[in-house]
Amino acid sequence: MIPSRQVTAKVAANVKLCRDHFRLVLSLPAFAPTKPGQFIQIACCDLLALDADHHDHDWTPGTSIKPQDIELTSPIAMIRRPFSLAGRRDKDGVELDIIHRVVGGGTQYLAGLTPGDDVSILGPLGNSFSLPAPDQLAILVGGGVGIPPMIYLASQLAGRPAVAFAGALCRDLIPLTLSANEYEVAEFHAHGIPAILATDDGSFGYRGFITQALEQFLDRALAPHFFPAGLRPIIYTCGPEPMMKRVADIAIHRNIPCQVAAERAMACGMGTCQSCCIRVKKPDPAKTPLPGSDWCYRLTCTDGPIFNAADLLW
Repeated sequence: MIPSRQVTAKVAANVKLCRDHFRLVLSLPAFAPTKPGQFIQIACCDLLALDADHHDHDWTPGTSIKPQDIELTSPIAMIRRPFSLAGRRDKDGVELDIIHRVVGGGTQYLAGLTPGDDVSILGPLGNSFSLPAPDQLAILVGGGVGIPPMIYLASQLAGRPAVAFAGALCRDLIPLTLSANEYEVAEFHAHGIPAILATDDGSFGYRGFITQALEQFLDRALAPHFFPAGLRPIIYTCGPEPMMKRVADIAIHRNIPCQVAAERAMACGMGTCQSCCIRVKKPDPAKTPLPGSDWCYRLTCTDGPIFNAADLLW
């Protein structure tokens, strides 16, 4: 097995999916095995340009120094950013799919990349989703930039009973290929998985939160209309934290197992910076860490990002 490491990938494609989202396809001759739920850290700036752009300064006491280095004169994302894998293809090398939304300088830089550009990545990082048992119905719930890992997971569920739920604020912020049949979303339909979409403003699909659509699906016992009877549901989710908390509550209240791809700001992705702490329940309060407490901190990057919903203390 090839270990996690820093490598340089080539941009194979960079396609605008909707108003703010792009699909960045990275090509490499080889890459370590990956699974749905894992992520990579991407350098969202030109590292070679930064290395080359250093200046010596002559300073006269009592005068100010005029900054000349790029990192001092321009808004640059100096720290790598974490991105969930949206897909992988192994044929004459490896292609990795990254779907991101432009929200700042780092993602703006990624949006401007063109085929042939070099991108420094670190990975793969984190743990992965556990696939459902043969008698389970996989329910994939993604919101906004939490949709990409659901796409990768769907690619591993071909032939298994599954349904996808995807939500966004409005139609032009859905990073998916839509069709006249709202249940046939290309990214999921390719694997035989129907999709239910929701927008907050009702501009496409269900009007309201995707969690409301999920509740109706579960409480109205709609699954038997689409899938064989006797299947036990299992939920997978990623997206904005309020959405995931609600999905977790829905699952716990109905005694449905649920795996959450937690989102936290990460500087390193390897457990060094300790910036992505998340509170979880301890199975044995007497044991370390924090002896005597029924909770402790874990790191989203190395202990996760996938956690059981019932273990999380948001």
